[in-house]
Amino acid sequence: MTFPIVDGVPPGRALLGSRIRELIEASVCVGGDADFAAAARQVEAVTAALRTAGGAQPLLLAALEGGGHLSVNNPLEGPGNPLAPPLNWTYIGPDEARADVLLGAAHEGPPGRVHGGWVAAVLDHVLGRATAAAGFPGMTASLTIDYHRGTPYAVPLAAAGRLERRDGRKLHATGTLEAGGVVCATAKAILVHFSADRFPVPTSD
Repeated sequence: MTFPIVDGVPPGRALLGSRIRELIEASVCVGGDADFAAAARQVEAVTAALRTAGGAQPLLLAALEGGGHLSVNNPLEGPGNPLAPPLNWTYIGPDEARADVLLGAAHEGPPGRVHGGWVAAVLDHVLGRATAAAGFPGMTASLTIDYHRGTPYAVPLAAAGRLERRDGRKLHATGTLEAGGVVCATAKAILVHFSADRFPVPTSD
């Protein structure tokens, strides 16, 4: 199995993802006096225009300076995916992976706090990055999240993951999500390591 890679994140895709991300945020915060029908028609027109150029597979990797790849359309880290916050990687190494992330009003669960599902998704992705960076890419088999306090949105958050030990194909990883140096949530996970013949190999096609 192969998939394409490109040299760096396509700027047009990143710009479109950013603008749609802003649209999503605006749409959940707009007041009741807005012309919703007119806005919906404008969005519908843009959607139709984009569909005329559709047909590509969503999986696209961008080669990063210093090695490694970024999944352009991934729902957590992808700058081209409006669903992604996205994660901004500050360190990816054999011992740990760290990322900064800014979640907004569109991610709200309890008033003023991030929905717990988004907290879990961020930590799950960071743990996956950490095990892959350690040389053992895998898929999550179990994930336990402990919520120590509500995670605020619209403030910088720091996520970190680490591969603690390997037991055959089982990968044991831990992670944290912090706001202002205060731990909001911690994670423990077991991932299953992909064998080399099953994990996709990037191509330059």
